[in-house]
Amino acid sequence: MIKNNRFLPGSSIDINSDFYKIFEEAGTIKKYNKDEIIYFQEDVAENFYLIKSGRVRMFLISPEGTELTIEILRKGKLFGESSCFSYGSRLTSVSAATDVELISVSLENLYPYLTKYPELMVQIFHLMSLTMKNLSIQVSNMAFLPAEKKLAQLLVRLGVHFKKNKNDKCYIIDYSHEEIAQLIGSCRVTVTKTLNSFQEKGMISLGYKKIKIIDEKRLKNEYYNYFV
Repeated sequence: MIKNNRFLPGSSIDINSDFYKIFEEAGTIKKYNKDEIIYFQEDVAENFYLIKSGRVRMFLISPEGTELTIEILRKGKLFGESSCFSYGSRLTSVSAATDVELISVSLENLYPYLTKYPELMVQIFHLMSLTMKNLSIQVSNMAFLPAEKKLAQLLVRLGVHFKKNKNDKCYIIDYSHEEIAQLIGSCRVTVTKTLNSFQEKGMISLGYKKIKIIDEKRLKNEYYNYFV
C-alpha cells in the first residue's frame, strides 16, 4: 500500500507528480502542434491520454462535416479513457487547441501499476467522473440556455480549474474569445459582445486572451436560477 494514499483525490483536481511518473513509465510522450488531429471519432481506441501541458479540443463531427465542440481540456485531464475501458471506437474527435504534450498509455501497459497501486485506479475513476459531470453540464447548457447565461455559467465553472486557492473570489481564465465561443456553441462576435457587457457591469476585466473574474458572487447571483 502506498503511504498516505498519495494517489487519492482530495478537494483539488490537480494531479500530483507520482501520477505523472507512473504514466510516463507505462506510456509514451507525444507532442502535437496547434490544430493537429490527435484522433477522429470512430477510430479504434488503443490508447488513452494524460495532458502534460497545453490544451486539447474535444468535438463531434456531423455527416455533413459540421463540428461541435464538447469540451476543452487542459493539463492534468485524461481523455480517450472511456473508449479504451469499453474496448470500443472513439466517440469524439480530439485536436490540439494549443501546442500540447501528452502521455499516451495503453491499458495493457498500465495494468501492472493498477494491480500494484489500487489507489491509482481510484484516481482514474475520480477523473473520469469529473469528465462525465462536466460533459453532462456542457451538453445541457448548450441545448437549453441562451448565450448570456451559458457564458456566465461557464466562467464560474472554469473557476475550479483557474483558482489558485479554492476560496479565491478573483481569478484569471486564459482562454481566448474563440475558445469560449466554441465551448458554449456560439459565435465569437456574440461572446465578445456579452463579455463587454459583463465588463461594463464590473463583474469581469478583459485582457489579451485573458478574462479576469472580479466579482464571482455577482456573476452567480445574476444567473442564480440557471446554475446546477
